[in-house]
Amino acid sequence: MDRHIAHPSHHRPRRARHLLAVSLAATLLPLTAAPASAAESSTVAEQVTTDRCPWGYTTSSTVFFGQAGADSGVPNRDLGDGCTILDAVWAKAPFADHGSFVSTVSGLANALRQDDVITPEQSASIVRAAAGSEIGNRQPAPGNRAVPDDRIGLVLYTVRATMPTAPEATLAALAACGYRNAEPSGGVHNFYGKRAEALAPLVADAGLSVPSIGIGLGDLRNNLDGVIANARAFGAKYVRISGSGSWTLDDYSAVAATLNAVGAELKQAGITVAYHNHGFEFTAQDGGVRGYDVLVRETDPNLVAMELDLYWAASVGADPVELIKRYPGRFSLFHVKDMAADGSFADVGEGTIDFARIFAYSKMAGVDYYLTENDNPRPNGVSSACDSYGNLRALRY
Repeated sequence: MDRHIAHPSHHRPRRARHLLAVSLAATLLPLTAAPASAAESSTVAEQVTTDRCPWGYTTSSTVFFGQAGADSGVPNRDLGDGCTILDAVWAKAPFADHGSFVSTVSGLANALRQDDVITPEQSASIVRAAAGSEIGNRQPAPGNRAVPDDRIGLVLYTVRATMPTAPEATLAALAACGYRNAEPSGGVHNFYGKRAEALAPLVADAGLSVPSIGIGLGDLRNNLDGVIANARAFGAKYVRISGSGSWTLDDYSAVAATLNAVGAELKQAGITVAYHNHGFEFTAQDGGVRGYDVLVRETDPNLVAMELDLYWAASVGADPVELIKRYPGRFSLFHVKDMAADGSFADVGEGTIDFARIFAYSKMAGVDYYLTENDNPRPNGVSSACDSYGNLRALRY
């Protein structure tokens, strides 16, 4: 399936189609076989845009520039040939500053209003959302802010060696060094060899809360009732999955559809589904498109969150700050893990990742929880976890 023309076309006024062509032309024209004359340039741009739409946003979401006031609530309408309002906006990126971003969105919204593609009220909502966003704003790191203690947690994968045999002692040790949140992972009815109903009281007795649990994609597809029951047992408001390095772009698109569908049901239960990345999602596939971009652009931001693993993104050269700038408001959860100089895992604050630079964009990202992790802890999981906690608490950005 062509990633750029996968969505059905709808008739739009000629001016709206021309507007989209103009918005996308700078991105698309380099793909043409030969330069066009001035008289032909508009026609060529329209012809190219009927074949390609570089951003790939679908109509499954609203026109969304971030959380709260940056979500317009206006449907992300198809402007023709599968290209949407958000496609037209992001074809103009990057933006020099917040003012130029708002000006771009205002011009587009006004033109769509004049063409009766959107109503005057919807146009005003889109412009207000752009104005209320952080896009284009500088995000300095003055060095006087700390990560809120009640938003720091541990991914229990770090202590997976002792959780099955000594859960009470492990959880107590984590709480003793300061943790207040934990993210257990496993599958429905099996978290470190225990059912959720059995493990949840042990976590609570240690004084820890569980904002998020990790489960499998198969659980979402085949046992959603069990997922909801397990999340409720822990009191979790997020459930997250991971992907596969063998997925094609069509697979990513199918997973995005699944996340939208189950996300709508989970939302009714007060739960948000999230996707946790590794590094393979950032490998370019057909046409230079990355699976990660398909997941973000084809999921509804009001239903699906992203759990950004900072180590795995950085390990393949995907800059977390650039991801946040491109997808504001989508990153409710951070996996905070560090990278040693040789590329291996390090305790948080003892490696090469500039967390202060990344955390400066926390508001733009929409971060709710910062969950530390070390996939290969030394000398042991608890010691590693406590070192990461102390370093993260001391970090200023």
